[in-house]
Amino acid sequence: MAIDVARIVDMLTAALLRDLGDEVDLIFCYGSLLKGEAHQYSDLDISYVPAHEGTWKSITVLVDDVMVDLYPIHWSKLESMANFDDISCTVLLQNRIVYQRSEALGDRFRALPVRLEELQQPAARPIMVRKALELFQGTGYQYYLLSQQAAGGHRLSCMQQARNILQSVLHLLSVCNQKCIDTRKLDRVLALPKLPEHFAATVDRLTKTTDPLELLTVCENLLTSTRTLLLREQQEVLRSTTTFPVVFDAAYPELRGDLQHIMLACEREDMFHFPLISLYHELMIHTAQALTGVAYSDFNSLAEYEQDLVALGFPDLLPYVAAADFQGLHRQCVLFDRRLQEFLSEHSVPLNSFADADALRHYLDGR
Repeated sequence: MAIDVARIVDMLTAALLRDLGDEVDLIFCYGSLLKGEAHQYSDLDISYVPAHEGTWKSITVLVDDVMVDLYPIHWSKLESMANFDDISCTVLLQNRIVYQRSEALGDRFRALPVRLEELQQPAARPIMVRKALELFQGTGYQYYLLSQQAAGGHRLSCMQQARNILQSVLHLLSVCNQKCIDTRKLDRVLALPKLPEHFAATVDRLTKTTDPLELLTVCENLLTSTRTLLLREQQEVLRSTTTFPVVFDAAYPELRGDLQHIMLACEREDMFHFPLISLYHELMIHTAQALTGVAYSDFNSLAEYEQDLVALGFPDLLPYVAAADFQGLHRQCVLFDRRLQEFLSEHSVPLNSFADADALRHYLDGR
């Protein structure tokens, strides 16, 4: 016997409002029953938006073997959905408001899909590629847990982590493709125009095996092929015509600061407070962007934007670090700073370095 959806929604709405009153900003229905895609095991999905983040009251029941779930979705989560940050963003596309505490709150809810639509437009492509890169970085801990459990042969845990990784990849692929789709439906994911190499076969293998080591191998392949796709998108989309002055802006004081801290560490023979990597990272990532136009980020390994600083005239600091030659490194830092000033000046980058306060005032007055 089919359940009376409208009656159940009315009953739960009344019960919730009786319990929480004005703490309920809005109640809405969504899901397969609303969309006409229900099967015999479909749930009745109803959610309410609390006025405050700390409200978590929910009602979950079975009616004629149909699960009815009325639970809170806070405004912060809805905003996350509207920004494509949450895998459940399709909730915003098809829903029906059954209660709103005020017209303004209803308007706030109805405005959320507008942001989703904006992020699917060509102008938002750079935003979405950056978002996909950030989402990919979030798979690191999932992979770490998978590798730890695979080493111990824990089958169920490996299956859980592999599915978590797959879910994360499916979401970031929808973001990368600027398509708001139900990623639980594989056919819709496979219809996306940009997918990792051998994606369908990899997903098929991941979902059919339960062997811990094979799950680890398949997930590593999935992450590798996905990152290759994202690197290609980064190179294509996050590239622009730029110049050294625009990229470096007023970077010299900060780079000089790193050098000074390296010299201080040399004087103290302190390898812990040693910002060599920070110096190399900042100099290399900005130089790479100025030369290629690609906006590299934390998504990238230093190897992907590494520059041959020696070929650019900088003294090589690494051999002195490896030898723990603090005196020699201190001398090289002085030479490095001299070359850094020359290098930036050659590329018309202002140093923003002033001899005294009067010189600074003259500069500030002339801006």
